Amino acid sequence: MFILFIEFAASILEGYIGIRFAGLLFENKFKKSKAIIITFISSFFLAIIVTILNMVKLFSCITIIFGIFSISIIVFLIYNCKIPHAFLITCFYFICLNYLDFFAITIASFLLQDSNYPKIVTTYYSYLRIKQLFICKLLLIIFYYNIKRFFKKRFHISSFNHYVILSLICGIGTIYLINSSFAKIYPSNFKDWLIFSIIFILAWLLLFFYEQFKYEKKEENFLHSRNSLLEKNFKELNLLYSANAQAYHDFNNHINILQHLLIKKDTSTALNYLNSINQPTKCLLSHTWTGNDIIDIILNNKLKIMDDNCIDYKINVEFPNNSNLQPNDICSILANLLDNAIEACNRNLKKSNKWINITIRIINAMLIFKIENGNEIEPKIQNMHFITSKKEKQFHGWGLKCVENVITKYQGNMTYAIKQNSFQIIILLNYDIKNS
Repeated sequence: MFILFIEFAASILEGYIGIRFAGLLFENKFKKSKAIIITFISSFFLAIIVTILNMVKLFSCITIIFGIFSISIIVFLIYNCKIPHAFLITCFYFICLNYLDFFAITIASFLLQDSNYPKIVTTYYSYLRIKQLFICKLLLIIFYYNIKRFFKKRFHISSFNHYVILSLICGIGTIYLINSSFAKIYPSNFKDWLIFSIIFILAWLLLFFYEQFKYEKKEENFLHSRNSLLEKNFKELNLLYSANAQAYHDFNNHINILQHLLIKKDTSTALNYLNSINQPTKCLLSHTWTGNDIIDIILNNKLKIMDDNCIDYKINVEFPNNSNLQPNDICSILANLLDNAIEACNRNLKKSNKWINITIRIINAMLIFKIENGNEIEPKIQNMHFITSKKEKQFHGWGLKCVENVITKYQGNMTYAIKQNSFQIIILLNYDIKNS
C-alpha cells in the first residue's frame, strides 16, 4: 500500500506539472486560484486512472498515450489556446518527462554497473523503484521551476511548424535512447545521453532566441508604424491649427481691410475676401460634433475627404467628458477606422456602395465605436486578425494593430460583421470618469 501511495502521489505530481507547464505559454481562462484548483482535481483523477493502468503494466505505451491526450484536453479547457498547440506542448512535456526519468536511470545504472537496473525500476514495484521515483520527481520539480523562470512572459509560440518538427526529432531521439537504456550499459551509451542532451538544449535555445528575435522585430515594426500613423494624423491636425493661428495673428489687418471695403460699400469684394481668409479654418470649425476637440477635428477632416471622394455618410456621435480616454488613443481608433472605410469605398466600383455610417455612443461606462461602410471586396482575415491586401505587407496593415493595442489598454473588445456589399466593425472601450 505504501508503494502504491507513492506511485499515486508521483502520478499526481506529473499530471499537475504537465498541466501547469502549459500555463507558462498560455493565458488562463479562469482566475489563477480557480485554475490551480481545477488543475489539482484533474491531476487527482488522472492519477487514479494511471495507477490502475500501472497495476496492469508499468511503463506502457497505453499509459503514455492516455496521459498525452488527457492532459491536452485539460490544457485546452483551462487555457486560451488551440487544440494543436495544447497537444504540442503536452507532447513536449512528456518528452521532457521521459527524458529526465531515463537519463537519471541511465546514470544510476552506469554508476551501479548494473545492466538490469532500468528493467527492474520500470517493470516491478519495489523499494528500489521508489528511491528512483524520488530522484526523478525531484529532477522534474527542479526542471519545472527553472523552465518557469526562463520562459515566463518571454516565449512566443508563433512558428508552430518549427516546434512540431523539433519536437518530433527530440521525441525520436528520446525513444531511441530509452530503448538503448534497456540494453547492456556501456560507457558509450552514457556518452550518447550527454551528447543528445547538449544537442537537445542547444536546439531549443536556438529556436527560442530565433522566436525572440522575430517577436522583438515585430514589436519594433509595430511601434514604428504606430508612431508614423499618429504622426501623420497629428500633422494633419497641426496644419489645421496652424492655419487657424495664422488667421488670428492677422486678425487686425483683416478687420482693417474689411472695414475699408465696407466703407467703400464694396460688399462683393468684402465677402470674397472674408471667404478667402475663412477657408483654411472651415474644415477645423465646420461643425462641433461632440465638444471634444480631437474627435471633432478628426471627424471634420475625414468628412471633408469623404466629400472630396463623393462618399455619402451619416454621423451620430457623442463623447464622455472628463474621461481617462487619452487623445492619442482616440486618434488611433477613429482615424484608422475611418481611413480604412474611406479606402474601401474608394475601391468600390458602384456609386451606391460608396457610403459610410459613423456611430459613437456612450453606454454606462463604455464607449462604443461603430463604423459601417459599403464594401465590394471581402477583407482577408487570418486568426481573427485582418490581413492587408497591399503588396508591401511589411509597411502596411499596422493600422488595425494599433487599434487592437488601444482596445487591450482599455480592456475592450472588437467585433465585425461582413454582409453583402457592406462591412461593419464595432469597438467597445471601458473608461473611468476623472475626479474634477
